[in-house]
Amino acid sequence: MKSLTLKRSIFIFYSIFGLLPLVAVSYITLVSYTRSITSLTDQHVTQLIQRAGTQMENRCTGLFNYLELLSKTPYVQLAFLQYPQGGQGTTVRDKLELFRLNAQAFDRITLYSTQGRVWASTPVHGPAPRDLSPKSADRLVHFNLFQEVSLERGDGRFLVYKAVFDYYKPQRVVGLVCGQTSLARFVGLIKDLDLGPGVHKTVRDGLGRVLFEHSPASPGNESALREYSTELPLLNWSLTARIPENVLYRDVYQVRDQTLFIAGFVALVAVLAGLVFSRRATKPLEAIIQGTREFAAGNTEHRIPMPKSQETRRVAEAFNTMAAELTERQSELVQAGKLASLGILSAGFAHEVRNPLAGIKTSAQVLERRGNSPQERSLARGISKEVDRLNKIVEDLLHFSRPTEPRRAPCNLQDIIQHSLSLLEARFRQRRVAVENRVQPVVTLADPNQVTQIMINLLLNALHAVEPDKGRILLESEEHGDGQAVLSISDNGRGMPPEIVSRIFDPFFSDSQGGTGLGLTIVQTLVRQNGIRLEVQSSEGLGSTFKLTFHRAKAEFYEVNNG
Repeated sequence: MKSLTLKRSIFIFYSIFGLLPLVAVSYITLVSYTRSITSLTDQHVTQLIQRAGTQMENRCTGLFNYLELLSKTPYVQLAFLQYPQGGQGTTVRDKLELFRLNAQAFDRITLYSTQGRVWASTPVHGPAPRDLSPKSADRLVHFNLFQEVSLERGDGRFLVYKAVFDYYKPQRVVGLVCGQTSLARFVGLIKDLDLGPGVHKTVRDGLGRVLFEHSPASPGNESALREYSTELPLLNWSLTARIPENVLYRDVYQVRDQTLFIAGFVALVAVLAGLVFSRRATKPLEAIIQGTREFAAGNTEHRIPMPKSQETRRVAEAFNTMAAELTERQSELVQAGKLASLGILSAGFAHEVRNPLAGIKTSAQVLERRGNSPQERSLARGISKEVDRLNKIVEDLLHFSRPTEPRRAPCNLQDIIQHSLSLLEARFRQRRVAVENRVQPVVTLADPNQVTQIMINLLLNALHAVEPDKGRILLESEEHGDGQAVLSISDNGRGMPPEIVSRIFDPFFSDSQGGTGLGLTIVQTLVRQNGIRLEVQSSEGLGSTFKLTFHRAKAEFYEVNNG
């Protein structure tokens, strides 16, 4: 039997385990949703009505608290013990008005005597409050806290009363304080309660009087009404809301119709999606196969474009990483071949030149001793100095052409840095360059002498890059949890552009006057021999940083080897 292709297998699997369960789940979900959402809607509306009633009672409690606070205010208690005439009555009204404005809870505040006579009222504008009958005043005094609704004037007022006790005799009632707010303002929360169009809202008190009623026009087609109500025990009121079913369950009906439409649409789209998905799943694999063919044909610069899926992306990344590493290794092999050829040539050149240089220097020293004039002796010293410079180039050539094999042993980077700095201390002091050493004791496995040579070359490179008097060189170390340690040598010198950074390790390349161009080339050779990774970061005008990554050794090995 012929095996199915990957594309067809994905489509069949997608159809059986994706499309058919989707149709079944859509039907079950539609039925369950229609049943549950109606129940949840009823619960939600009931909770919303109850919450609105609770907020109205909280508003009433807030009015009671304001009135309680006002009744215990000394100037209110003392106002009933003094006849409110002249400036004193004005003072009481001013303080009441200030309290009203700060509280922003009352339209009017009135003080009544125990006989019901108005003692003081604020604000002064608007209809003046009328005296209470002695009987009503006596009833209100015994209630301590009392609320009522007045519909006498047609505008509807919500009144809250609180007894005021004597400042000197707290058991004796001396008057009443009344807070008044409009009924429309008090029930505004119910008015603003948005339950949808066509909702009837009614608020009644304990006597059955309608305190608020909102009966909007029908939103269109007639529908049965569902009634929700809640009691407000503190106010002895009831709140009722009647909502048309076509408004209440409008979302349910819409979702039902939409679900039926979407179910059919999804069934069609699922088939097309299966075809597209299977194509998209196999297309990255085809690109990876084509990429391997290109690379195998000799196009080492070819890279596979990154696909979107995670798995194929990882395969493409692994291939591109392998290709980049192979290209880099190939470049390293070519560079190593060039360096080997150059090393043989350099070794022969250094061997042939070294002996004549020794003879020239000896002759120059003899001429300097036998010179008859200062000009002759100065000329001889110049010849000797230039011979020393040529000898330095020859020594660098010998180090480059015949690097000694490293003798790896545990060594402390802090000790090597301190030793290297001590050797170069005179040069730093001569150029007035500040050096800050923050290297911590880090034990690594390398050849101590070669690491010292690496540090000296890098420090000299940094010294030549900075300006006298302004130069600053910073050495830092950092230990990583993966068994590695990083040593950084940073300077605030002139820095290098990217095209220079890519060439600094080439033999005989130097961007400073007087350099042989072999110092960093020798450094690169030594770090490779000791298994050290070297990175360079530089920005023109901002300085350079050389980072060396070492493999740490155990501290006890260092202690054993160093006594």
